[in-house]
Amino acid sequence: MSRIVPFDSNYTAVSKFEKAAFYCLLFSAIAIIYLWLILKVEPLISFKISSKTIIDLVKVLSYVSMIGYIGLSSVAKYLFYSAEKVKRGDLIDNSFGTCYSDCNSEGYYNNDDIPYGVKKLALNTYESSFHTEQTLRKMLFRYAMKMLVFSIPFLISIFSIGGSDIVRLLFEISIPLIMLSQFFIIIVYYTGVKSVNECFKIELINIGNKTIEIKDNARLLKPVLDYYNIKSWATTNLDSKIFKNHNDQISELWQKRKEKLKLV
Repeated sequence: MSRIVPFDSNYTAVSKFEKAAFYCLLFSAIAIIYLWLILKVEPLISFKISSKTIIDLVKVLSYVSMIGYIGLSSVAKYLFYSAEKVKRGDLIDNSFGTCYSDCNSEGYYNNDDIPYGVKKLALNTYESSFHTEQTLRKMLFRYAMKMLVFSIPFLISIFSIGGSDIVRLLFEISIPLIMLSQFFIIIVYYTGVKSVNECFKIELINIGNKTIEIKDNARLLKPVLDYYNIKSWATTNLDSKIFKNHNDQISELWQKRKEKLKLV
């Protein structure tokens, strides 16, 4: 069956803004390194253009790029929220056979053998949550390395300013703090999703293949709501490269999980 994911374009837009924000961050780091080094090499090298003119220009560009990083990252988070809204509409349609979305996904969820209802909603959400947990686990190390590498030039510059340039200090200190807070969010996001998946597993094992009762609906809806609650709090897009590279592997693990839980 062909795979149709109508909300892919929404997440692609998020990735583009995140990529642009990364380039702004990269330029900022390079500019900071230059501003720090120029003061060390200026006495040793004669410049045709006044070094003060170059420094002032690089400072302005570094400020613009830092503002660009913060602004583009904020836009990406808003677009992620909008993409999630579209995806939730498709989730409801796929789980209950409704028509809230203009175009529905095909081949995105692997639970077509499950009849419409709360159990299918729980399984679809569990599948998404399972993929999220596995992807976040792989993202943690990569983001930690990114935070470490990009924070170093900012921290070196911050501690070498000595309070002489308060504007520059405020700009430069904001970037490591933003990256640190995002790393904290990813950690909380990962542990929260992992807890949700444990809840899904326990509830689905307890229900098994028996007929769903009213009390079972509440038991299945709780982890569904918990998952989207932590997701809306984190507003963090999964690394598209990691997701695509490991999607087949994670899908295979998901299929094995379903078989282990006797859901197929």
